[in-house]
Amino acid sequence: MKSQSQRTLLFGFVGSIAACGLVGVYCLLEGNFGALQARIMGTTASVAAAAILGMASAIPWERDRWHPVGPLGALSVSIALGLVLFAIWASDWIDNRRWFEDFLRVMGTACVAGVALPHVGLLSLARLRGSYEWVRRWTVIANAILSLQIIESIWEPPQGDLWPRAIGIVAIVVACGTVAVPILHRITGIQRREAVRTVELFVDLTCPRCTSTQHLPAGRSRCGSCGLRFLIEIEEETCENCGYPLYQLTSANCPECGTPIMAPNTTPASSFNA
Repeated sequence: MKSQSQRTLLFGFVGSIAACGLVGVYCLLEGNFGALQARIMGTTASVAAAAILGMASAIPWERDRWHPVGPLGALSVSIALGLVLFAIWASDWIDNRRWFEDFLRVMGTACVAGVALPHVGLLSLARLRGSYEWVRRWTVIANAILSLQIIESIWEPPQGDLWPRAIGIVAIVVACGTVAVPILHRITGIQRREAVRTVELFVDLTCPRCTSTQHLPAGRSRCGSCGLRFLIEIEEETCENCGYPLYQLTSANCPECGTPIMAPNTTPASSFNA
């Protein structure tokens, strides 16, 4: 069900981009860009943005990461999209209403939540070492603070430049953390694979120089009889999809991406250079 939702959101995104392009081409050919064309382009752009944010919420929901961030993100995106579409198509009707400003504030609040929650959901997907976890934790905290600052600014416009400066500082922290988390995720994966590949493994081989049988560890070693140097490399089985090491893994699926794992070979592939 959730995978089908992701495909639907993806098709909605592609369709919205295509519609924006067609409307733009039509306006260029006609030489007329009126209110109707602006509303159509605004609608397609809003649907495309909502589709992207919806996919960002559906992935952690499907993987059950930090529940209920995924469902709440999808709900906030849906509410924000509905309010934005209402504002686009009913703007002539609501412009002169007394509650118009309050409606815009509610819409802005919903849009902030519709961006912040999917952002947290994407951060939850990273698998980090314990020593790196503080980066994600503070990025999530900064994300919450930034969202509250923006919502406060929507309902109570700031006086002076101190509050905007504070928003800018927190936004920089969020941006830095957002860049750092996926990098640390990759570093963690590399360290895990290196830890698996450096497990002390031995192979039995015959020295090509003196023909004596050797029981040597993986890595750099030398023949105990004639001193011939060896470089023994052992390649462990990894996930075909994400490269996660599968050494001594007992589950049927990759713990990193969920890809089904084929029956492992009884002996790892190895090679050596003399």
